[in-house]
Amino acid sequence: MKPSKPSTSASERNVRPVVLHTKDIDAMENESFPDPSHGIVSWKTLLSAPKTPTDTFTVGIGTCPPGSTTSCPAQTISPTPGHLKLHRHAHPEIYYVTDGKGLVTIDGIEHEVQKGSVVFIPGNAEHGIKNVGNGKNKSEGNLVWLYAFAADSFGQVVYRFDEPGPGKKEE
Repeated sequence: MKPSKPSTSASERNVRPVVLHTKDIDAMENESFPDPSHGIVSWKTLLSAPKTPTDTFTVGIGTCPPGSTTSCPAQTISPTPGHLKLHRHAHPEIYYVTDGKGLVTIDGIEHEVQKGSVVFIPGNAEHGIKNVGNGKNKSEGNLVWLYAFAADSFGQVVYRFDEPGPGKKEE
């Protein structure tokens, strides 16, 4: 049996504990895709190297706003519900829904989700999420979820939109 190499310590990798409080998260800038055809969605990256002194996981909070068929001058509500278009990436992903109601589609199968739902998405599975609330009451406002990838940084997660999966032909 070969002796194993000693593992590199967290301090040698410049990895340190991180605690984020509500005020820290609220102060973070929302991010979104540069191409709006990928969805009406924003997110805040909470943990991701090199932004944070972490490794192993990339974690953030995604938000899809509600849609509405009526206009309200006091509130900006898009007539199209918030959504993240169907896409793939090699990394498996976990969602934990913290607010709202939505539909998660994984490999063509729709799953209703709401506050408290947990979703596991296998690597390379085609998936997307959309808000099904109309914004008329608090329980049907924003669809908010915590997401996590087993990746050191968000930059390692390559989103692939409009890519056919196994058994699908390009049009």
